[in-house]
Amino acid sequence: MLSNKQKRAQLQQKRAQRRDKQKADVQAALRVESMQRPKQSIAVQRGRLGRYCSYDEPRFVARGWYEDLPFVCRDCGKQEVWTARQQQWWYEEVKGSVWATAVRCRACRLARKGPCPAPASSPEKPVADQTTQR
Repeated sequence: MLSNKQKRAQLQQKRAQRRDKQKADVQAALRVESMQRPKQSIAVQRGRLGRYCSYDEPRFVARGWYEDLPFVCRDCGKQEVWTARQQQWWYEEVKGSVWATAVRCRACRLARKGPCPAPASSPEKPVADQTTQR
C-alpha cells in the first residue's frame, strides 16, 4: 500500500510525462507545418490580436501565419475562400475572436444584415425657452 506522499509523487510524474508528450506532439506538428508554409501566407503579429482567455492558442497563432482557408457557406452552400488578408483584418484590426472563422459568403452576410437604412435628415435644433427660472 502506498502512502499519500508516494501517490502524489506518482501523479506528478504521470502529469509531467503527459505534458512532455503533448509539447513534443505540438512541436512535431509545427515542424511539419513550417516546412509547408504557403507563399501567399501573412505573418501573425501576436501583439495586435484581441485578448483570448484560454490555456490553448489557436492553430494559426501557433503556426505563426495566416493562410487561405476554404469553407462552405452555411446558408447557400457555396464554396468560398477566407483569404489570409481577410483573416488578418478580422483578427488584428477588428480584434475579432481568435476562435471564430468565416461561415457565410459575403452575399449571405449582406442579405442577413438587411438593407442599410437611409440617413435621416437632421432636424433643426429647437430654440431654448428663455422664460425658464434659474
